[in-house]
Amino acid sequence: MAIESAPELVKVLAKKFRRSGTKPHKFAEVTGIGEDRLELLQTGAWEDLTIREIVAISESLDVDLTDL
Repeated sequence: MAIESAPELVKVLAKKFRRSGTKPHKFAEVTGIGEDRLELLQTGAWEDLTIREIVAISESLDVDLTDL
């Protein structure tokens, strides 16, 4: 799967997050990202997420960005 843009990447991460079944509160604890920021992932507001947040979310979901 070739990801060509930030919106596509955030969409993939949001889908994987939903499939994981992890509660936002628990995921926030694991990633160190506030629940309000994780809500941006779920709403597709990629432009408001920082690169650090996207990387932390990716790592927590076991998504290797180099494979995308």
